[in-house]
Amino acid sequence: MLQRLLKHLKKLGVSLGFWDFLLILVVVVSGIFLVQFLGRENLDVISSRELLRLTSTPHIRNEAPDAAVRGRPLKGAEILRDSELLEAAKYKVYAGIYVANNFSLDLEIPSFSSKGYIWMRWGKSFQDYLEKRGLAISEVIGLENDINPETSLITPLRNVREFDDGTFGQGLLYTGDFYIDNLDLRRFPFNSVSLPVVLEVDDPVGDLTYKSLRLIPDLRDSGIGQYSDLFGWLTRGWSFGEFRHHFASGLGFSTEDEEYSQLIFDVSYQRSSWSAFWTLIQPLVVVMASIVLITRVLTEFRVEIPIAVLLTLIFLQDGYRSELPNLPYLSFLDSVYAIAYILSIVSFALVLYLEALKRQASLGPSERKKTILKRIHFYEQFWPPISLLVMVLLSAASWLLI
Repeated sequence: MLQRLLKHLKKLGVSLGFWDFLLILVVVVSGIFLVQFLGRENLDVISSRELLRLTSTPHIRNEAPDAAVRGRPLKGAEILRDSELLEAAKYKVYAGIYVANNFSLDLEIPSFSSKGYIWMRWGKSFQDYLEKRGLAISEVIGLENDINPETSLITPLRNVREFDDGTFGQGLLYTGDFYIDNLDLRRFPFNSVSLPVVLEVDDPVGDLTYKSLRLIPDLRDSGIGQYSDLFGWLTRGWSFGEFRHHFASGLGFSTEDEEYSQLIFDVSYQRSSWSAFWTLIQPLVVVMASIVLITRVLTEFRVEIPIAVLLTLIFLQDGYRSELPNLPYLSFLDSVYAIAYILSIVSFALVLYLEALKRQASLGPSERKKTILKRIHFYEQFWPPISLLVMVLLSAASWLLI
């Protein structure tokens, strides 16, 4: 049966030896098993039951096109119900955040460092609550997404001040390392990143829940400073608002799930597309040009070129992967490199096939030699444009499927 198949292929102009055919068969079968193995991977993950929802208090929305969306917005009767809860809340704290400086972005953790100002203002009833328990405002409302509490500090700039309208307030300086919770690198290297500073009620007793204490954002004075830009990134916008943080636990004090008021100040940045192309895409294009044009190379060293290209691709990919965390998905650049690897392997196989045809042409009769040379010329002409077209189309498809 195998001999018949080889004879049939020979009639069609495809000359394959037994071992060539066996090699192709092994590659195909291995590919089928690999697809079956990867297809059985369970992609279901255990997700947290915690929920984050916007509230009825005014908020500033980030208008950047790729900004991270946080919290589910309220609709219809939910807005009225939340407004009633806000009106009935026993304590209200008006808070603002001014980010003076964001720096030391590390996507591998992922984290960043930030320094800025926080100010809060509250009524007489909450001041009585603090004084009765001997608490400072920074001990009740703290940084929620700080990575290391030992290095994250909220330092009072001055003592608590009583204003003429009977309210109390205090300004504070914050500094620390913060966790990036909403990081999406599917479009890397053309991705954006949102850096949040989160304030939330720290309530070990359970008497400052969402129904009792609300954090209301000061939209007028909050913002970003002149040193908040990240080097190498474009600042696209910022958002600030209150969220209703629903814990999937009573935290040991209640038989019902607890909820707390939370403020999130979020600054979004985006990579420069021009810079990303020239630093990460352009070297790949140059390397792939050498493999795409491999059939046009007439020297005896063209067999070694695909091997050198594969090694170069490995080093290039290792270079950009070193700054990324282990991702459960492929980024856009990962997909482009996967396409490049496949084209490189096919190019290598094509070069080996063309070398085998040349040996056959040198040993065969003149008529057979002309037929083989025409076939070689055909492959040498059609491979560069076809491979380039395939790479562009597959890269565009991977971008659109993100």
